[in-house]
Amino acid sequence: MMFPMFRRRSRQDTISTLYGTIVAQSRLSRFYRDYGVADTVDGRFDLLVLHLALIIDRLAEEPESREAGQALFDHFCQDMDYNLREMGIGDLSVPKEMQRIGQAFYGRAGL
Repeated sequence: MMFPMFRRRSRQDTISTLYGTIVAQSRLSRFYRDYGVADTVDGRFDLLVLHLALIIDRLAEEPESREAGQALFDHFCQDMDYNLREMGIGDLSVPKEMQRIGQAFYGRAGL
């Protein structure tokens, strides 16, 4: 009974590390400098969604890794929620903004 707790924590650490790597990759200066991506909130969001969608799509190809893809998407949603609150979006407006972010993600990812 005790060992699944350790596995779950290890999985969360793996998802967190993977998400951090995706965020770091999407923030590389070459995208903004060499490829002309706008260094704005929207430009950064687009790059993050591009990288995230590629990884989630790849994880969805294997039945064993679909759960990891869902966990990665959940981590993305938690991060977006946290960032909205850090930017000063009020508690009553966060759900509307999260819905807008979800629609933007699915629209850009083509899912």
